Amino acid sequence: MALWGKTDTEGAKPKYLSVADKEDTYFVDTTEVFVETNRDKGIQTPGWNLYKTYTDTNGNTRHKNETLVPMKVSALSAGDQAANTDIIVNS
Repeated sequence: MALWGKTDTEGAKPKYLSVADKEDTYFVDTTEVFVETNRDKGIQTPGWNLYKTYTDTNGNTRHKNETLVPMKVSALSAGDQAANTDIIVNS
C-alpha cells in the first residue's frame, strides 16, 4: 500500500502527516499548477503540497508552500471536476 494517493481526496493524503498538517495539504495536478493564483502562492510543483499562510511583523500576509510528494498527474487522473481552478480554499 502506498503512503499517498494520487486523487484529490481526504483519504489519499500522505499518511505520515499530523492531523494539523493534513488540513493544510492539497493535491495539485498538472493543470492546477499553472493557475496564476496558485503560482502567486508559491505552488509550482504538481503533487502533494503543504500550504500555510501567516502574518509577518509588518502585518503582511505571507505564503509558505512545501512540496511533499512531487507527482505528475493530470486533472482527469486526480478526479478533479473543474480544472483551472484555485485549489486553496482556506486562505
